[in-house]
Amino acid sequence: MALEGFELKIVTPDGAEVSAEVKSVLVRTTAGDVGILKNHTNYVATIDYGLVKITYPDGTQRGACCMNGFVSVDKTQTRIIATTFEFADEIDLERAQRSKESAEARLAETGLSEDERALAESRLKRAKNRIRVYELNH
Repeated sequence: MALEGFELKIVTPDGAEVSAEVKSVLVRTTAGDVGILKNHTNYVATIDYGLVKITYPDGTQRGACCMNGFVSVDKTQTRIIATTFEFADEIDLERAQRSKESAEARLAETGLSEDERALAESRLKRAKNRIRVYELNH
């Protein structure tokens, strides 16, 4: 039986893996949001911090927080290989809010090295992304 949608595979360095038939995927790339449907042309792009919205063949949708990596599309499947991929319903909002507050406090400190500032900015961006994705999906 032919697939109604297409195969989506999501992999992260910590071993998290998702494999599912989907109808569409909306992913934030460094060039902007890209919508992927069945029979999409071959495509590769770098993923930015943002929301991934997955629509399943039955019409249900699931949002996720995705950070850094790439998306690859070919005739048989779409692959997302991301540093972090977290479904909205798995995000610990309180933890994300604490991370945001901690990063903001760190950035308010004086005398940070360039590396310390860059790390705090990255942590703040990740926390804000998790909070945004959680709020968009609840």
